[in-house]
Amino acid sequence: MSTETSGKRRRAWLVTAGVCALAVVAGVTVATNTNVLGPRDLCDGWFSGEDAGNSLDGFGRVTGSIDNLGGCTVEQSGWLPGTTDAKIRLSATSVTPAHPFSRSEWKASGAQNILPGGLPGAFDAYGNGWVALPSGCGPVGAAWAKGDHTILSVAVKQGNADPAELARLTRAAAFELAADHDCAPADSSTRNASADLIQASAPARSDPATVCGLDGFSLGAEAPAARPLREQTSGSRDDAWFCDLSLYQPATGLPRDDDREPFARLAVIRNPELLPAAKERRFDHAVCGGKETYFATEIADYVYSPDTPEEKAAATLVKASDVQNRFTAAARKALACD
Repeated sequence: MSTETSGKRRRAWLVTAGVCALAVVAGVTVATNTNVLGPRDLCDGWFSGEDAGNSLDGFGRVTGSIDNLGGCTVEQSGWLPGTTDAKIRLSATSVTPAHPFSRSEWKASGAQNILPGGLPGAFDAYGNGWVALPSGCGPVGAAWAKGDHTILSVAVKQGNADPAELARLTRAAAFELAADHDCAPADSSTRNASADLIQASAPARSDPATVCGLDGFSLGAEAPAARPLREQTSGSRDDAWFCDLSLYQPATGLPRDDDREPFARLAVIRNPELLPAAKERRFDHAVCGGKETYFATEIADYVYSPDTPEEKAAATLVKASDVQNRFTAAARKALACD
């Protein structure tokens, strides 16, 4: 064999080895930094790896695991520059029949993004929230010993998530969990109907004559020029609609911190899956446009945000006992109730 032939073969072998090495490195890079070669379904088939990745900001390999409590943890990771570490956890939780309207602890309000339809839910601006399984499911999953109904909660543990996509993911998982227990909605389109997540409005000063956008709903004993009320709304009046009321402290002219919890949470409930909870709380009821409707109110025990008589006088608001009556009357009129 000539020296020239031997050299050519050696170079060819080196090229082949180099190509193979690059292929291995590329394969490892793809496998550990993207979801191309990742698992197709996660968390016992609750959702796909692709859908889970879509709900998380950035990119990376997405994996999922079921823990001994029945919850599912989804993680996104990678070692390449630009990959993003993120983690969310979904878990079945039992709740009382009044959920999400438990006394003094509403889990849906004007400050949250509302998920309407057959599997309703509520999510904050970061994607943390819940989706209710159908009432016919009863307690399922890890929640069996704690309550009467089940919700699937999701919490963002690390990184950032897309709230709308995470709502879509959680609703799909809730549908699969219900299907596993033979209590899924008959209409399978419910599984993927979560693109209609309704965003909460930004907090805004209330119009004294149309508080929460309801004509005739006024809480001023005399409509105050300073407009101290601040409102935030979310949802749909055809399904479930919410309004949170707080006091805009600078408008009172008093040196108080204006960052306070709402003094009133109001809601119009028409979603069939939420009606049992509203009925449990014995909220005012009517039939409006042929639909069962409840008018829910939760008024803080301290009447309004103001703590002192001077603050209350500056706000010139009606007494707390009138809030429910005025809200219900205005809502009944707006919905043309019987």
